[in-house]
Amino acid sequence: MKKTLICSVFFLFIIISNHQVKSEYIFNLIGTWKGINKSYSTEKGHRTWEKKITILEQNERIFKGYFKYADGERNFLGTIRLNNKDFYWVSPESKGYIHGKVVNFNTIEVCYTEAHEGAAVGCSILKRVKE
Repeated sequence: MKKTLICSVFFLFIIISNHQVKSEYIFNLIGTWKGINKSYSTEKGHRTWEKKITILEQNERIFKGYFKYADGERNFLGTIRLNNKDFYWVSPESKGYIHGKVVNFNTIEVCYTEAHEGAAVGCSILKRVKE
């Protein structure tokens, strides 16, 4: 009985330790991502265009980069949630928000929302570009 208890405690310790190591992993978003964006805005209606984002830096869960789109280029700052799947970013030059999700190592989904005047929404599936 004592041996079983010791073994049980030992295996519980291993499982807890292993879980903590896995939960400290942070997905690396650094790189260039490209895909097709489909959007709708009250000012421009339906649009489809190529979206390209580049994430230049990442420090733990915080990252920064820029994106190119039909009307130019914008800088952004973002954060990855603890689940390592969901992330968000904002741009000092924009009024909206990006909500993203890691689909797999080479694919992310990003969706844009902007409220009030000039309301807009859009989503794209972006693939990591190998450079």
